[in-house]
Amino acid sequence: MRTLALLSFAAVLALASRAQAQDVPAPEPRPERLYVSSGVLLGSTRMVAMGGAYVGIAEGTAGFASNLSALAHRSPQLDRDWDVGFTLSLLDVALTERRRRDLDNDGLPDEAPTSRQYLVGLLLQYKTFGLGTFLRTRTVSYCATPECLPGDYIQVSVTQSALAGAMAFGQDEFIVALGLYAAQASLTYKGEEWRYGGTGLSLDLLFRPQGRPYRVGISVRPQVVGNWQKQDDQSAVLAGRPIYSGLVAPAVLSLGVSYRFGEGAERYNRLSPAARRQLLAEGATNVPPEEPPDAPVGTFLVSGQVDFISAVENAVALRSVATFGDPDPVGKTVLIQPHLGAEHDTWPGRVRTRLGVFVEPSSFEGQVPRPHLTGGLEVFLFRYWEDWSFSGSFDLARRYSNVGISLGFWR
Repeated sequence: MRTLALLSFAAVLALASRAQAQDVPAPEPRPERLYVSSGVLLGSTRMVAMGGAYVGIAEGTAGFASNLSALAHRSPQLDRDWDVGFTLSLLDVALTERRRRDLDNDGLPDEAPTSRQYLVGLLLQYKTFGLGTFLRTRTVSYCATPECLPGDYIQVSVTQSALAGAMAFGQDEFIVALGLYAAQASLTYKGEEWRYGGTGLSLDLLFRPQGRPYRVGISVRPQVVGNWQKQDDQSAVLAGRPIYSGLVAPAVLSLGVSYRFGEGAERYNRLSPAARRQLLAEGATNVPPEEPPDAPVGTFLVSGQVDFISAVENAVALRSVATFGDPDPVGKTVLIQPHLGAEHDTWPGRVRTRLGVFVEPSSFEGQVPRPHLTGGLEVFLFRYWEDWSFSGSFDLARRYSNVGISLGFWR
């Protein structure tokens, strides 16, 4: 009799525990959003080497990640109605121990054992039209526990991409580009992945007057907000902590100017043979005379740019996914980021050298801006179907270093 009573009591407790468990609501994500913008340069080796001052240059596959107008910017050597461009850049060969680096400029080492960055771009042109896409990704691993045991890492990947089209007007003097811009993030822990993503429209412009040694570029990146993309019955808990509700990439307005110096600098915006032939076939007047292929075009290029980065609400840094306390808010004020770069045709047709500087503001309150010194070179390799080149870049700053390498077309 006593045994039967004990069994009955145990069954009642089990039923009560199950009912209580069913009443406990599933954990919800934290209301803050991950801030996916970064002050450090994410782009081609040419762009990085010139301190990020590329909106006012906007040429080749190295350019349209900064200014989508590069999609319809024809190479001055182009002698056919179509063109193809490709670039692949590896952008995270660290010169110092990775754990000591400070990617988000908060004044503290990230304690990130691994990181990598790369850029892939593809460009297709036909007459005055251009179409292309680029994908640039940064991946960082953070320790999920204070002990930081081997394999116990949270991998954070941030991807910014665009699919865009552009069109040149007049004598290729004014180029307008419109694109679908996307910001995505994924958090991976022990084989499970939590995803975020959102899109917006971007508008870019380039003015390159004939017979003048300068260009003016404008790039407008939208603010992108993306929510957590829940998969089936996925939990909102990562490594014992609630995940964040979404991501936010601030809007960015970039204004850039480039100016060429030296003999023949007025040919900076010269027409390609293909563009000149097209204009004559269409009956255009005042078409510039044909230039010999070896005509000098100046040997020194200087470019300046200013980025205005919008404020955002309720945002935290990416590394907050591995923070054990309350994260610090970021991006609460408008940030201004100036860039200056130079390029020299050190061995015309064979070697170009580059140098640049930029000042990286901090999205964290109370942190001072961080100056960067950048540089690099590009070397012509060989001609096979296209002219191929190899380029490298470096980026040095307080608590940060980066070396990049790239394979692409010589333009």
